[in-house]
Amino acid sequence: MNLTRRRALCLLAAVVPALQLSPAAAQVLVKEPAPAIPRLAISPAVAAKVGRQVWQNESGGRPEGVTAWNDAEDFPSLGIGHFIWFKAGGHPQFEESFPKLVGFMRTKGAKPPAWLDKQPFLPCPWQSKAEFYREFQSPKMLELRGFLLESVPQQTQYLLARTEAAIPKMLAALPKPDDRAHLLAQLNRVVRSSPDLYPLIDYVNFKGEGISDKETVFDNQTRRNEGWGMRWLLLEMQGTETGPPALAEFSRAAKAVLDRRIRNHPTSARWRIGWHKRCDTYRKPLV
Repeated sequence: MNLTRRRALCLLAAVVPALQLSPAAAQVLVKEPAPAIPRLAISPAVAAKVGRQVWQNESGGRPEGVTAWNDAEDFPSLGIGHFIWFKAGGHPQFEESFPKLVGFMRTKGAKPPAWLDKQPFLPCPWQSKAEFYREFQSPKMLELRGFLLESVPQQTQYLLARTEAAIPKMLAALPKPDDRAHLLAQLNRVVRSSPDLYPLIDYVNFKGEGISDKETVFDNQTRRNEGWGMRWLLLEMQGTETGPPALAEFSRAAKAVLDRRIRNHPTSARWRIGWHKRCDTYRKPLV
């Protein structure tokens, strides 16, 4: 006898109490297929809107904010997503992103300034924050700023490509099949609910994929290391509805994993108001 999935679940519902099975185990018994990995795509017009919001989040949407050098850092942060660019010799702790951005944008038709359009890619020409700001109005800096201000949609498409590339990395970081299925189910909820994909694009740029052990802290409540990147956010989500409820839960889950970080790393508490304000922007589509 052939059973539909709905009929099989109805029959299982009657026996679950007797078998002491969880709803998740009942789903396994009917061999529900694993959720698919979603494809991520937005139009150039939507990318421009998303890029402006990312830019607003990172530097208040100020034109000069696309060329910045943050306190206590040894490198500049450039573009709407504050992509980092190292001096000669690199940096042992962080992954450089600005050269990858420029390489990606070349494939999308963007033309870097001649001094930047070199292969192999140049190391950062400014050696310190003081030198960077002394030359803030120099011809080279003005060319760089103009290039970045004119390429907001391409920068957003780069962030989207990074988000899509994060999906298999997040899955590979989860050894349990149930966790992988849960992450994909929640990811698909957000994709179906977000016509601009802004929450996914911004959060991966904001707090990363959540796959590095370096981006975790020990939690005294769970007695294990916990992180705050996208993987941890999606695992925090539990609902099934799409539309506004899914985006509201994404926002709530983002705040929850960031609050957990603050609880386990109290010096981060100074960022809580700003982090929560950013997470609130995920509740409604930009388009």
